[in-house]
Amino acid sequence: MNSSVDPSVHRRREQELIAHVQGLLDDPRLRVDTARGRRPVNSLLRDVNHSDRSVELKRLMGESGLPDRELEGRMPTGQMLDVLLAKRKLLLLRQPVGRLKVICVSPTRALLKGESPKPMDTGDIQKVLSEVPPPLKGAPTTLVLMSTSGFTLEAHEVAERRADRTLILVEPNDAGGWNVYGPPETRALSELFDPEGEEPKRQRVQQDIEAHRDALTGGGIAADKVAARTHLPIQLVDAELKGYAAGHAGLSARRLDGRMVLFREGTAAPPADSTGGSDMPFLERIRSLFSRKGETEKKIAFLSERRAALSQQRDRSYEDLSALEAKESELRQQFKDARAPLTKRRVTSQLLQLQKEMDRRQQMLGVFNQQIDVVSTHLHNLELVRQGQTAKLPDSEELTDDAVKAEEMLAQLQADTELAGTVAQSATAGLSVEEQALYDELERESAQPAPPEAQSTPVSSQPSQQSTPISTPPAAATTRRPASSEPEAG
Repeated sequence: MNSSVDPSVHRRREQELIAHVQGLLDDPRLRVDTARGRRPVNSLLRDVNHSDRSVELKRLMGESGLPDRELEGRMPTGQMLDVLLAKRKLLLLRQPVGRLKVICVSPTRALLKGESPKPMDTGDIQKVLSEVPPPLKGAPTTLVLMSTSGFTLEAHEVAERRADRTLILVEPNDAGGWNVYGPPETRALSELFDPEGEEPKRQRVQQDIEAHRDALTGGGIAADKVAARTHLPIQLVDAELKGYAAGHAGLSARRLDGRMVLFREGTAAPPADSTGGSDMPFLERIRSLFSRKGETEKKIAFLSERRAALSQQRDRSYEDLSALEAKESELRQQFKDARAPLTKRRVTSQLLQLQKEMDRRQQMLGVFNQQIDVVSTHLHNLELVRQGQTAKLPDSEELTDDAVKAEEMLAQLQADTELAGTVAQSATAGLSVEEQALYDELERESAQPAPPEAQSTPVSSQPSQQSTPISTPPAAATTRRPASSEPEAG
């Protein structure tokens, strides 16, 4: 993160620090060296001057042939904050008693060229300090120097406290936070210049736990590893691991082998004295625990703790073995580069001893793996027992009775369905004679609609054409008799 080539990242870092220090000016915890000893800044008269190096930035961009306004708006400007502290003298005059100065330095030339910026070394810091005006007579200066690209390890030693000046170094880290380096005697003052608040720090710890949550299954998450990844104090990480365990059922945070470890355990943790006390020998604790009955939850919690402790010991053994392997590679390279037989014999002896130590580490790892396997198997069996007890499944008799009741219910439902179908059919067919005649007439009319020509043509316009083909003459209709109505002959 410190080597980012994006100018806006460096510009944002400057703005964050300046805004943070401006907010500190009203904080009573900010106590700096003055002519009258250490005094809170908010109790003194303050003359605040905010400036930057934007003019120098424009000149440098012009010399580089980059007159780009958009790029200039994203570049860091080297912001500075100068706070002159004074006290009243004779009601009207002001007497300076101290100064607080904040200087932000960014790798402007590297950012303009698109190169990866380098951290500031001791020579770069001395160059910046030489440009700062000397302290006022009797008014010590508290100087806060921030490099947006970080500092080298050697540069951290420059932070010191003298009679006329206290130097504090601030840099962003790769974990998204900030590192502050100051004299040991002003540790409380140095920590105040960390722009990151307590809540963002806790959120970063929680995010790291979520990112490594898979480690909770077989072992645990150690606080020292979280602190190394997040660049946060171990005390804060320990407290956050405890809080995370309290807010998530089935998790526990305890100190194992000298460090806080977050691991998964049973749903109910055992009391402190339920297994005979922590001072009881390990074998006695196991006998006293597993000799009792009905304490599955306590057994699960105890075995979970043991598995987490063994996993942490195994991880440390892996780290030691990795270091030994790196040392072996180094010795093999020394043997290849050596020319004198005496040197080769010495390296050979060292390699032999190193390989024996690596074999012992491998054996120890094998023991750890076997122990973890045994504990995990026992823990798995206990969890199966607990799950079977909490599920409260029905027995075979209850299953048979419920199956018979279900079959009876289905048979009754089928009978009700058939009865409902019969009633619907009878209700449809139950019409009177007159209703049935009208129903049949309506059905015939709906089935044989009138021709379109007859609907669109008026009747009065063509009377002869409508009566001739459709209707029968009245005379023919009256003279015709049915065969059954004629009188028989003789």
